[in-house]
Formats: sequence, structure tokens, C-alpha cells
Amino acid sequence: MITRRPIGYVVEIDGPQLLVNLLEDSRGHVAGHRDGLSTVEQPGDLVGVDAGVETIILRIMSVAFAEPREVHAGQGGHLSKITLEPLRQLRGRVIGFLAKSAGQLTFSSQEWRLPVLGASVYPLSDSETIATIGANGDPADQIKFGSDSRNRSVEVRADIDQVLGRHMAILGSTGQGKTHFVAAVLQQLMRLPKSRVVVFDVNGEYTPAFTNLGQRVKITAMGSQNGGLTIPYYALGRHGLARLLIPSEKAQMPALRFAVEHLVNVEADAHGAKLVNGQSNTLFDDCHTGNAATAMNNMNTIRNGQAPRATVWPHMRALSCLATEWYVLTPGKNNTVERNTFQYGHIQSLINRIRGLIEDPQFTSIVNVSGGAGLVTPLDMAAESAELVRNIFGPPTFGQNDWSIHIVDLSRLTQDLMPFILGSLLEMFAAEIFKRGPGNTHPTMLALEEAHHYLRQLPGESDTGQQALAYERLAKEGRKFGLSLLISTQRPSEVSPTVLSQCGTWAVFRLSNETDQRAVASAAETAGVNVSRQLAGLGRGEAIIFGAALPVPARLSVCRPNPEPDSKDPPFLEKWS
Repeated sequence: MITRRPIGYVVEIDGPQLLVNLLEDSRGHVAGHRDGLSTVEQPGDLVGVDAGVETIILRIMSVAFAEPREVHAGQGGHLSKITLEPLRQLRGRVIGFLAKSAGQLTFSSQEWRLPVLGASVYPLSDSETIATIGANGDPADQIKFGSDSRNRSVEVRADIDQVLGRHMAILGSTGQGKTHFVAAVLQQLMRLPKSRVVVFDVNGEYTPAFTNLGQRVKITAMGSQNGGLTIPYYALGRHGLARLLIPSEKAQMPALRFAVEHLVNVEADAHGAKLVNGQSNTLFDDCHTGNAATAMNNMNTIRNGQAPRATVWPHMRALSCLATEWYVLTPGKNNTVERNTFQYGHIQSLINRIRGLIEDPQFTSIVNVSGGAGLVTPLDMAAESAELVRNIFGPPTFGQNDWSIHIVDLSRLTQDLMPFILGSLLEMFAAEIFKRGPGNTHPTMLALEEAHHYLRQLPGESDTGQQALAYERLAKEGRKFGLSLLISTQRPSEVSPTVLSQCGTWAVFRLSNETDQRAVASAAETAGVNVSRQLAGLGRGEAIIFGAALPVPARLSVCRPNPEPDSKDPPFLEKWS
């Protein structure tokens, strides 16, 4: 199959590991052939081994002299009788083989296909390199990741279905090019007329990269400033509110469930709650205010289903009042009713969390806690959640004039609130698409920037560690429901290991932190030692891409977007001069 001049021959076969002697005239780091030049003596390079009608692909692991150089030099003032250069050897590992089918080269990643002793070793042509690390087929159905770092003429592409079929992780330290790479990938997806991508833009960087799309781009700034979107607290639904308030499983979660289910039976303000059409507040969240017997009567009315339904949603304070009274009201002596202060201690942290959010202006600028008119009559929390999902993540089917990419600008959201609010949105979306069932949601990609802020277990009162399970289920099972995740983070060690382990394609930029390197190695089944040890030495704009999208790991100079996002180094020299 190969007709070009060999550079060496196989002298040892140890399973998939081969030892190659280089020929005397192959002394450079590059080899010339009819298709150009190829590097053949750098760890990570690829060479071909003759196997008849097939070509076995060998990835070089190490380069060494077979004998010490001193043997070939003068010693003790006398010239050695050996005047030739010392024998050089390459040690590599078989990663698969190339075969020609219907006039086209195809790569199979099988280690069992081995050569015979003495088989000739050749440099790869550009077409063989592309067939090994890239994708054959129509470029319109592919995403270009970049160019091979050692041979810029070799473009590395992957089939869109291979990339989106399993989630993708883009990892790397700050300033290495993650944002530009994400933008370049998403811009290529915009070629498809019915693409749907939702970008959670934590730092407000992506808008300039997509403004040229006109009506195909939707931009939503979260927050009440300048007419941005505020989220009604009740639209988060049961799942989103649980993520927002992180109740403990044994004591606080049952109380919160009761409060959520019976919001429609009360009216509330910033101080307390009452039954619908009541004269004054009778339900409170401090365990001391108000007549306990009256509160118990009202709670029994709610439990028995005899309370009238409201026509507007109550103030968020209704959650803390209902949860408190449900948990602390107990029968006392002589047929009296009292509020049990000992039991109140079990749920006080939940109540304080609700109060704190209500009184936090940063929170209330993003989430509307005042209540208000519902979308439907009678009030229906499921309908409110479904409408919020449509607004942020798009309708279940793709319409003629629908947007293709929605940039959700979260730059006004403070870092301490980000895990709770973004986590709530993801929990709510997960619940909605799981309720719809497979095949009932238009295929959607979620681009999750700075994922370490919210794709993780939050510190809180959960005694069973269940708070992260919904978005982990989104990562594990979302593919069945038409969902693909693109997770970008500079701290993979802080992202849920379950989420990372579900990623099929990895683009890893420079990572110097050992903890982050170990997180990548443990989560990515295809990240071998050879990949992991290169992470700290990658240049800016370089990444190692491996996994389901590519047949073998490839070190690339990644492609750049046009236009670019607003993610640049600060011009210190210009501004300080």
C-alpha cells in the first residue's frame, strides 16, 4: 500500500508496543516524501508500518539511542574504531490500522492488528494523517476543530453527530483559548438551519460573536436592570425551588413540599400569610408570632382541601410561613396548641435561607419574589414552569421563525447566587424534558460556561447528598431526550465527577494544576498517560482533543471564531502608557 522510502524497520514486538530501528540516512526529525514532510521522531508523532494491503498506525512514545554515544566517540585520547552515528530507536504503540475501501482510506482503532518483524516503517502522507485523526465525508456535516500542531496543512474535523451524540468537555486554565474555541464550534453549528443552542454566558462575552445572525440569535440579559428578564419564583417549580433552597432530606424537604403544593391556598406579604380572603395574617415563620390555635385551624383547613384557591400567586414569604407552621404546630396540654421551638430548630436554616433571599437585592433583581398574576386560571405551577422552559430553552418543536441560538447573559448575577439560580434552571429543565418523554423535545445543545460554579454538590443541609442528582441525571440520560451538553470550565476538579464522566469528547487546553489533571485522567476513559503528561506543556491556543469524535487523540492548534467573542487579555501597555 505504501510506496515511499522507509525510515526504519520493526525489531521487537511486545503486544501492541513496537520497537523500531531507524535507518542510517534517517537522521533528521522530519522525513520527506512525495506528499511533503512529516515529523517522525517526536513523542506523539504518527508513522505507518507496512502490513501488506493495510497500514498499521504507530504512535511514537519515546526516542532513544540504542548504544551510549560515548561508544562512538574518542575515549582516553584514542579514537574509537566505531565511526558511525549511534543507532537510534523509536518505541511506539499500535493505535489501529488504515485500509482502503471503495477508493477511500478508513481507520479502525484496533490494537490487535500487528506487523511482522522487519516490517518497514514509513512517514504518513497528509491523506493518511487526515484519515487517522480526522473525518472523511462532507465538510458541511462536520465541525472543524483546528489543524494538527505539527502539520498545519492537516485540518482535523469530526462528524457533527459524533460530537453532539455524547456530551463534550472543554477544559483549560484561564486565558488558553476556551471561550474562542467554544464560539468557533457554535458558529459552525449555526450553518444548520434548525440548530438550537442555549449558551449560559456567565461573563457576558458571547454576544459579539453572534450578532451577525440577525433574528436567528436571541439575547436575554438576566436581571431587572434595563428591562432584563426576571424569573417568577413560583415558575421554578418544585424541582427548581428544591435546588434553590437546598433543604435537608429528612426534616426540611417534606415541609418545603407541603408549602410548594399549597401556595395556591394562601395570600402573603413580606411579613406573613393568611388563607385566601382572610382578614389578617395568621401564619408566620418565626415560631412565636400569632395565635397558635388559629394557625392550626387554618392549616387543617388547607390539609382538608377546604381552603379557597387564590387568583394570584402569593409573596415568596408564603413558602417559609407554610413550611414553619406545618412543621412546628403541635398539640399541647389541655387541648391547647403550641409551636414547638425544639422542632423549629430543625427547619430554621431553611427559613433563614428563604428570608435571606427575599431581603437580598441581588437576588430579587434576578428572581421576582412578590408574586403576581398567573399565566392560567386556576393557578398551575406546572404551566408556569413549562412557559419559563419555553422562554429560555425553546418550545418542544422548532418553528419557522424560531431562534437558533439563545445567549443568556448572566453577567449581572453574583457569583455566590450563581450555583443556586443556574442550578434551579437546569433542575427545572430536566424535570420538564423528562416529563415530555424521549423524542418530544427538539434536539438542543446547552453550552455551560464556567460550569464549576454550578455543576457541583452545594454545601448545605442535605444529609443524603441528593441535591445534585437531577442535573447529574441530565448528563447521564439527557441524550435520550435530545439533549447535548457542552461543558466549559477551568477547574474540572470542582465539577461533579458524574457529569464529567458522561462526556464523550474532550478538548483539553493547558492544565497545570495536578488536581485538575487527575480529574481529567480519572473521568476520561481514553486519556492515557501519554495524553495526561502533555497537558502542562501545551501552548496557548493548543489543545489535545480525544474521545468519541476522533478515532485517536490529536494535538491541535484550535480554530478561531469570526467574529470573535469579547474575551481578550487586558491591554495594560496601551492603557497604562
